[in-house]
Amino acid sequence: MTHKAALLSLGCKVNSYETERIREDLVEKGFEIVDFDEIADVYIINTCSVTNIADRKSRQMLHRAKSLNPEAVIVATGCYVQTEKDRDKLNEVADILIGNNHKGEIADAILQYFTDVSANIVTDKTNTVSDIENADDCVIGNDKYLEDIACEKQVESFSINDYPERSRAFVRIEDGCNQFCSYCIIPYARGRVRSRDEADILDEVRALAGKGFKEVVLTGIHISSYGLDNYEKFMKNVSIIEFNSAPLLSLIKKISEVKGIERIRLGSLEPRIITKEFALALKEIPSVCPHFHLSLQSGCDTVLKRMNRHYTMQEFLDKSAILREVFDRPAITTDVIVGFPGETEEEFKESYDKCKEAAFAKMHIFKYSRRRGTVADRMPGQLTEKVKHERSVSLQQLDDGMRDTYNGSFIGETVNILVEEIIEEDGETYALGLTERYVQVKACGVECPNANQYVNQIIPVRIESILKDGILLGKVQKNT
Repeated sequence: MTHKAALLSLGCKVNSYETERIREDLVEKGFEIVDFDEIADVYIINTCSVTNIADRKSRQMLHRAKSLNPEAVIVATGCYVQTEKDRDKLNEVADILIGNNHKGEIADAILQYFTDVSANIVTDKTNTVSDIENADDCVIGNDKYLEDIACEKQVESFSINDYPERSRAFVRIEDGCNQFCSYCIIPYARGRVRSRDEADILDEVRALAGKGFKEVVLTGIHISSYGLDNYEKFMKNVSIIEFNSAPLLSLIKKISEVKGIERIRLGSLEPRIITKEFALALKEIPSVCPHFHLSLQSGCDTVLKRMNRHYTMQEFLDKSAILREVFDRPAITTDVIVGFPGETEEEFKESYDKCKEAAFAKMHIFKYSRRRGTVADRMPGQLTEKVKHERSVSLQQLDDGMRDTYNGSFIGETVNILVEEIIEEDGETYALGLTERYVQVKACGVECPNANQYVNQIIPVRIESILKDGILLGKVQKNT
C-alpha cells in the first residue's frame, strides 16, 4: 500500500532545507507526496518557534492537518516541538514527535508507527500498549526522538540531491548557535554550533551542480561560526566577541572550484566576522555574490546591549564601509527588531536615524515578540502592540525608500539574472529572476515558444525602470 504524505515547512531556510530532505527520504521509501491541503495519510509539520506568533502558527497548522483527515498520522518536528515543555499539549495534536536532531529518521519512524499499529502495539494516543512485554523496546513513546539538544555534539547527517522546481539550491553547512541573544530561543531549540564536514558539503554541492544548479546558498543557524567547533587551532584565540573566518573561507573557496557552480550566496553573517582581509579574500572568488546580510537588530547602542549583541552601531557601520570599499555597490541587507523591551521613543529615533545612515538595500523588519524562556521575556518595559506597529510602519516606509534608491541605481545598466520562472502578463512573456545582488528583475524580450529554456539560466538584462514594489523592469539582451 502506498501512503500519501503532505509536508509543511514553517520559518527559516534551514527548516525548508530539512523539509526537502525529509521529502526525499519519504519518496525513496515509497510514499506519494501530495499538497498540504489535500487528504493525506501522513502530515509532517516542520514547526518554528522564533516568536510566540510562530508558536501559535505551528499549533494552528497541526490542528489544521488533523481537521483535514482525523485518521491521519500527524508528525510534529522542528523548533516549537523542541522547546515546548508541555508534552501533553503536543500529544493532543501529534502522534509522533521528532526533535531537531532526528529529522533524518522521520520516514523510518512513520513506517515503524504503521507497523506497530498493524500489530496492535499502539492502541491510543496516550501511548498505552498491548501484546508486548517491554514497552521501552518499541516505538511507542513520543520521547524516543525528543531529547535535550544541548547535549548534541554532532550535526545530523543531511544532504539533498535535488530541488524540484527551484533554480537556487540551499546547502546547510552548520546547525546551532552559541550567541544567546536575550530575545532568542534558538540556541535552546537548535543546540550549540555543530558544523558539517567539509567533504560532505562538497559532495552535496557536486551532486547539485550535476543536476544543473548554478547557484548555491550557504545556510545555517549561525554560519559565521562554521568550523569553529571542529578546528581546535582556530578555537584557541576565538572568544565570544571575535570570529576566525578561515574555516568558512576554506569552504567557500573549495565550493567555487566545483564545475557548474557560478554563484555562491552567503546566508546571514555575524557583523563581527567582516574584516578587510575577509572581504578581500571573498573578492578574489568571482562566484561569491556581492550580497551580504548582516544581522543588526537595532541601530541604538543601549538597545543592542540589552539584546546581548556584542557590537556597537558604529562598529556595524565600519563593517559595512569595508564591504563598500572592496565591492562595487554590494547589497547590504539586515534584520531590525522594533519595540524591544524598554525601547524609548528616543532610542527608536536613534535606531531609525542610524538605519537611514546605513543605507541598506533591504531591511527585514520584525515587531518584538515575547518568547517564554528568554531573558527579554522577563525584562520590564514591555511595549504595547500599538506602539510596535507604529514603529514597524515608520521603519518600513524608510526601507521602501532605501530599497528604491539602491535598486534604481541599476537603471540604464545591463545586469545578469538567474531566471527562476516564466510568467505571462497582459499578453507579454516575462522572465523573473534575481541579480547577484539579490535584486528581483522582471524582463521582457523572452523568445517564445521556448520560453521555459530560460529557467535556471543566467542571462543579461538591460534595466529600463523600477516598479512600485522595487522590482526592476528590463529587456533580455542577446548574448554576443
